[in-house]
Amino acid sequence: MKYETARFGSLEIQDKDILLFPDALYGFDKENEFALLPLDPKTESPMEWLQSLRTRELAFIVTDPFLFVPEYKMVLSDSERIQLEIESTESVIVRVIVTIPKVHTEMTANLVAPLVINQKNRLAKQTVLTSVEYDTKYPLISKK
Repeated sequence: MKYETARFGSLEIQDKDILLFPDALYGFDKENEFALLPLDPKTESPMEWLQSLRTRELAFIVTDPFLFVPEYKMVLSDSERIQLEIESTESVIVRVIVTIPKVHTEMTANLVAPLVINQKNRLAKQTVLTSVEYDTKYPLISKK
């Protein structure tokens, strides 16, 4: 099916590539369908776009938190596992929303509210971790 986006123009997205967030994203109650797109199709990058398929202007930059925080820990509740129909952890990928300010070296990731995606059935959910171990503005580039 064709989707119009502000950033990428017209995109052909197959049904099998649509991520369904039954509970929507926090702050975006009507946003249930998204697609993961490469940040730049010509360049390898740890970042991706999470493009809304409902609102053409809405897209988030996301990344795999384990690339930046190898010891990142998150535990899903039984109800979250049931909702996402997770049978094994091998089918699960995790992404976090990235904020890139004008000074790119100050980019941060929201490690408190990861996006959990079951790759088998394309069900997804934004969870909230109750651990005080993480921050909503975790710096992705260290200032050494």
